[in-house]
Amino acid sequence: MDSSDWSDDSESPPMVVVILDCDHCRLGTAVDYDAALTLWASLSEDPANWSEVAGYWSRYRSPTVCEFVDGLPLQCCAREVALAAINGHDNWLTIDLVQKRIAVGPGVQELGRHATLALPAGEDASRPCPLPFRLPPWWELHEAATASTVSTKRESEIQIPSTNRKWLFGSPMLEDFARRIFQVVSDGRLPDTTLNEDDAASARYALTVEVHRDWLMTTRADLEGKRPRDLLHGAHDWSDRIVWGQRQRFEAGMPMIAAPDDVIGYEDAPMGSEEMVIYFDLCREVIASGWFWCEQEIEANNDTKFEVCGDEFARLMTFLAGVRDAWLQQPFEGGSPPSFIIECSRRRVPRGSEVPIVGMDQCESEQHVPDCDCPICDMMASGMFGVGFTSLDGHHLDLDDEFAFSTHEFIDDWQREQDEYRQFNEKFNREQAERERRIAAGECEEDVYGSAWSSPMSDEPLPGDSKGYLKLSFRLAELIGHLESAAAPKDMIQNLNASFRKYRESDDADCASTKAAMQTMLDSVADQYPELTPKVADFQSLVDETERAPSGMTSVDDHGEEPF
Repeated sequence: MDSSDWSDDSESPPMVVVILDCDHCRLGTAVDYDAALTLWASLSEDPANWSEVAGYWSRYRSPTVCEFVDGLPLQCCAREVALAAINGHDNWLTIDLVQKRIAVGPGVQELGRHATLALPAGEDASRPCPLPFRLPPWWELHEAATASTVSTKRESEIQIPSTNRKWLFGSPMLEDFARRIFQVVSDGRLPDTTLNEDDAASARYALTVEVHRDWLMTTRADLEGKRPRDLLHGAHDWSDRIVWGQRQRFEAGMPMIAAPDDVIGYEDAPMGSEEMVIYFDLCREVIASGWFWCEQEIEANNDTKFEVCGDEFARLMTFLAGVRDAWLQQPFEGGSPPSFIIECSRRRVPRGSEVPIVGMDQCESEQHVPDCDCPICDMMASGMFGVGFTSLDGHHLDLDDEFAFSTHEFIDDWQREQDEYRQFNEKFNREQAERERRIAAGECEEDVYGSAWSSPMSDEPLPGDSKGYLKLSFRLAELIGHLESAAAPKDMIQNLNASFRKYRESDDADCASTKAAMQTMLDSVADQYPELTPKVADFQSLVDETERAPSGMTSVDDHGEEPF
C-alpha cells in the first residue's frame, strides 16, 4: 500500500498495546485508537528504545492526541502478563523495539508499510491532520496476526545500511583524491597550458569524472571490501518518504519539527537522497580545485614531479581540506549552505523558505528567484503559492552516463532506466522525423507557436490558483518571451510585469483601476508590436473571463499519493 485516504470517522474501540523494550515491557489495555495509530506511525523513524519513541512522538501526534507519550495509559509489567493480555482480542498492537517488529491483530485496519491517514485535528482546524506511515525496510510487519506471532523470532536478520561519515567526508577521501590527482600529473595528463580555455576545461572535467568514479567504485580494505559508493545507498526511498510526510503535516498546519540528533545510531544512520546529492557536488568541487592547485604549483616551480611522500602531498591535502570546509559553509546555488542541507536530510525535515524548525537553530534561506522577467517566477517570489519548498532531485548525477554516480543503488535498476530513456528518445526522434516529413510534403502545417495558445486549457482552476492568475501568467510569459526576442525595451517588459503584479495583488476596491492600467500597458505593446495584437487581445479577453468565473479550490497531492 503506497497511500491511504482512510480516516476513522466512527468511534473505534480502544486497542491493547504492548511495547517490548530491552529492559521493560509496557502494557496498555485500553489505548485510544488514534493514539495507538500514532505510536505505530512513530516507528517510521526507526526508534531503538522507548525513550526514542518519546522523542519522535511530536513529529506524528495530532492535536486530539496526548502531547507526550507519558500521557498514554501504559504500565510496566512482566512480559508474560503483557502477552497474555492480547489473547482473545482482535484489536491489539505489539511493538518489539529490540527485534524491530510490529504485529497487529486481525481487528485493526491493515495499512501496509506506506500509508497516510487523516486524523482529527481539533475543532478549530480547517482540515484533518495527516498521519504518515513510512516503515523502514529493515522492520518486519505482521498484520492480521495471531497472538503466537509475537513470541516468534524475526524471519530475517536485521540489516541496517550504515554511513561512516567521518570516513566518507574525512581523510580517506582527501588522501584518495590527492593520490589520484598526483598520478594524473605524474602521467602527464594534466591539460597543457597551450590549450584554449574551453578545451582545457573539458579535459579537466573528464579527469574530475574519472577520479570521482574511481574513488566511489574501488573496493577498500578499510571498508571490509566495500566501496565508498556502498555507503551512499540503502535507504533513500524510506528517508524521502518521511520528509514528504513531514511536509504534508506542515501544510496541514502542524509545526515543522526536526528528528532528534541524539538518538542511537545517528552518526552512522543511512543517507537520504539530498545528502547524497550534496556529497556528489562536494566531491566534484574538491577534485576540480585540486587541478588548479597543481597548475599553480607547476607554474610557480616549473616542476611536474610531485612526490606522494613529499611536502607537496601534505600541502595538497591541507588545501583540499580547506576547500571542503569552506564549500560546506557557503551558500549552495544562492540558498542555504550545504552543511544545513545535510543536517535537514539527516534529521528528515523538509526545507521550507524561512520556516522555523523546532530543534534546529537555522531555517531555509529566503528563496531568491532570478531576475528573468517571468511573471510565473514573479508570482512565486511574491508568495502567491504559499511557502516555497526547496529540494534537490539529483538529475545532474545522471548527466555523465555513469552508474557510479546514479541515484540507483543497483546497476540493474540503473540499466533498466537507461534502456527506458533510450527507447523514449528513439520514439521521439522517429515521431519528430515523421512530422518533419509530413510538413515538407504539405500533409500538415507546422506549429508556428508551440505555445500556451496552441492547446486549450481546462476550465477548472489549477491547484492553489483559485483566482486564475497562474493561467494568465502562462500567456503573459509567452508575450514577454516574444518581446524579448524582438529586443523590446527593458522598461516595457518590467512595466508590463509590474502592472500584472499590481492587478493580481489588488483588493476589490483597486481591482478596476489596476486592471485598466494593465490593459493600457497591453495596448501599448500591441501598438508597437502589431504582430502580437491577436495574443494581446486574447489575453485581455481572458482577464475578463477570469473575473467572471466563480473561484474554486482543488486539492492535489504532487508526490504521487492521494490527498489525505
